[in-house]
Amino acid sequence: MTYEQIRQAIVSRMKAFTGIAQDRIFYPNAQVPAQNLDTSGVFKPPAAGLWCRLNIGHATAFMAGMADQPYTRKPGIITVQCFARAQTGISELNKLADALEAHFAYWSSGELECLEASQIDTGEYEGFYQINVNTRFRAG
Repeated sequence: MTYEQIRQAIVSRMKAFTGIAQDRIFYPNAQVPAQNLDTSGVFKPPAAGLWCRLNIGHATAFMAGMADQPYTRKPGIITVQCFARAQTGISELNKLADALEAHFAYWSSGELECLEASQIDTGEYEGFYQINVNTRFRAG
């Protein structure tokens, strides 16, 4: 499985998530809609409500077997950063993170399999409260 195939599978899975509107999910290096840019062309989060950012982090690939050719595994982590405006409560953010955990944990597609999902409460920073949903995966 190539890295591009891994990215496509994960992005497709995220696009199938119905727990938040798709225009509130920001994908890696994707074109940002004009309404989400400030006057200098820099990303501007939604004025109210929750929003997310998807990141796919790859770890070092390793040889997992040898037959007529080497067999490689490509591990990594899917991180969905979930944000709410500071001082707007944590209940809805927790519900979103729980739904994302259920959506990605132990899901598989072809040679890509997701493992356990964990939530990391990163707290408040620059006016937002953040919870990350991390899901380990392996491909190949």
